[in-house]
Amino acid sequence: MEKNDVMVLNEIIYRLYDRSSAVQDRERRLLADLRTFLHCPFASILHAAPSEDAPAFRDPICDPASFLPAEEAYIRLSGEDHMLWSSIAGRPAVVRESSMLSDSARQETAIYLACYQKFGIYDTLQTNLFSAGRLLGVLTLYRTKKEGVFSDDDVFVMQCLSCHLSRLLEVEKQKENRAAGPSALRGERVRKLSASHGLTDRESEILSLLLKGSADRDIAESLSISEGTLKKHIQHIYRKLGISARWELIVFLSEDLY
Repeated sequence: MEKNDVMVLNEIIYRLYDRSSAVQDRERRLLADLRTFLHCPFASILHAAPSEDAPAFRDPICDPASFLPAEEAYIRLSGEDHMLWSSIAGRPAVVRESSMLSDSARQETAIYLACYQKFGIYDTLQTNLFSAGRLLGVLTLYRTKKEGVFSDDDVFVMQCLSCHLSRLLEVEKQKENRAAGPSALRGERVRKLSASHGLTDRESEILSLLLKGSADRDIAESLSISEGTLKKHIQHIYRKLGISARWELIVFLSEDLY
């Protein structure tokens, strides 16, 4: 990279940490800066949506705003994206689509035809944003045939930016979690525990009530089961979680709330 390019990149990174601006404003500024710096007519950030299955997305930010319909269409069809593997990997990756598929193959995909054909998209450069193995979002730059394919230098710029943008999104995610309050965090954690430890729907329901501090008698009454049946369910929950006492549930729950 030329010395001037390094200075511009440094300025772009500096603006990401400008706390005088809202996060969405900083994201929009980043997209505008990248469009100018890397010569691409369209850019977007898709934020990861909670999902137990394949990666899902929400809250697209696009520059220019006229590109928003393309990304809204993509969100509906993202399960068919041949590039989705990079969002499942659990680690940051910068992917240049022209390196993965031929020109003709790229322009025959269902995603291209439904979302990007009318914008004349020719190549994409995508970076997946992760923190501790958790997908935070995807930043994508788009070029038409006029601008040509993305270069190795372009890939390097995206690699430099990805860790900074990931940090910004992670901080905002933590703020959202704190604002959501303990009950919302508890519900999210219970869903994750249930999925990862094979709890049944009934066991998940009981786990939620245990974590609220409900007494056994009240839990049994609310679920219309005997206390003896409840104790059996609790034993199964403890066995699956690898614990032996109720106080350990609190420790188990708090391991990764933030």
